Amino acid sequence: MTEKVLVVDDERQIRDLLGEFLEREGYEVLLASAGEEAIELAERKIPHAILLDVKMPGIDGIEVCKRLKAESRTQFIPVIMITGYVDDKMVAIESGADDFVNKPIDLVELAVRVKSILRIRYLTDELERAVTYIEELGRSIPQP
Repeated sequence: MTEKVLVVDDERQIRDLLGEFLEREGYEVLLASAGEEAIELAERKIPHAILLDVKMPGIDGIEVCKRLKAESRTQFIPVIMITGYVDDKMVAIESGADDFVNKPIDLVELAVRVKSILRIRYLTDELERAVTYIEELGRSIPQP
């Protein structure tokens, strides 16, 4: 299965560059140019990871991240925030982001961070399946 990565940036040139790079890395890429569009797309397509620019007009990346992390269907999607400002890093992590990359973006670093966060997502999914299985086994044991 090919992992889906949602790229959210209001700057078309950056969005297209990241999208093309991730496609060459073997990912299925979804693109959004605004916060509302990103939320709708994330809820509908459930990507495996999200690259989210902090500074966008309208709903900024911090608010998008908070909303995604507040919804049960999207709360466990890992979010990598993209920022060019040092002050945004702490706010990004506090909003629920799982990682961040700095602008200008180093594509090699980005590839490593995406791969790493997807590995963590896979392990989290496996853990959730194991917990569900154990709970089902526990319910199947006759109670005295």
